[in-house]
Amino acid sequence: MLQTLFTKTSELAEFKAVHHDDAVLVLPFIDEELARRLADVLVRRALHPGLVVLIEDDRRLGFIKTANAICSRSSSRYFGYLAQDVFPSDGWLQAALSIMDATGNGLLAFNDGRFHGTLAVFGLARRAWLKKLYHHFVFFPGYQSHYGDTELSAIAIHQNTLVYNPGCVMLEVDYEKHTKGNNPEDKALFEQRMAQGFGGLI
Repeated sequence: MLQTLFTKTSELAEFKAVHHDDAVLVLPFIDEELARRLADVLVRRALHPGLVVLIEDDRRLGFIKTANAICSRSSSRYFGYLAQDVFPSDGWLQAALSIMDATGNGLLAFNDGRFHGTLAVFGLARRAWLKKLYHHFVFFPGYQSHYGDTELSAIAIHQNTLVYNPGCVMLEVDYEKHTKGNNPEDKALFEQRMAQGFGGLI
C-alpha cells in the first residue's frame, strides 16, 4: 500500500531521511485541505507500495527547492515529483514502475493531458540516472520556480532515456493555468544552459 508522510518546509532542519525500496515521491503544496483530499485518492489508486512525502511550503521556498530538499533526504530506486493540482488514474504508480522496470529508462513523463510525453511536468526518475545529472537533487538548483522539469526532460530526450505511457495518467487540474506566466529569470537561465549543453550533460 502507498504510504503518505506530511511535513513542512519550516521543519526541514528536523526532517529525518526516509527510505522506500521502490519509490519516493514529493508533493509540495500550499493548500492543506486540497492536499489531504488528494493524498487519499493517490493512495487508493496507486495499486503499488511506495511513499509520498506531502510537504507544505509554509516558508515559500518554491517547488524546485522543496522537491530537491526531499530528494536529498530520501533514498529509493525511483524518485518522483507531483503537485497539489494533479489527479491520478487507477494504477498510476503500478503502471509507472512497470514501464520503468521494463525499459530501464531514466525518466517517465506522466500523461498530464497536455504535453503527451514531450515534457515531464510530473515525472518519475531513476535515481541512478539522476545522480549523474545533479547528484542528490532532482532539478538543477539554479531555477526558482520554472524550467526545472523542462531541462530534465530535454536531457532525457537527448539521451534517449525518456519514456511515456499514456496509461500512466497524472492530469493537471488547474483552471487558471493559462493566466499564469513563467518566471523570466528562469527562462533566461534555461536558454543560457541549453546553449551550453546544460553544463555538458548533452
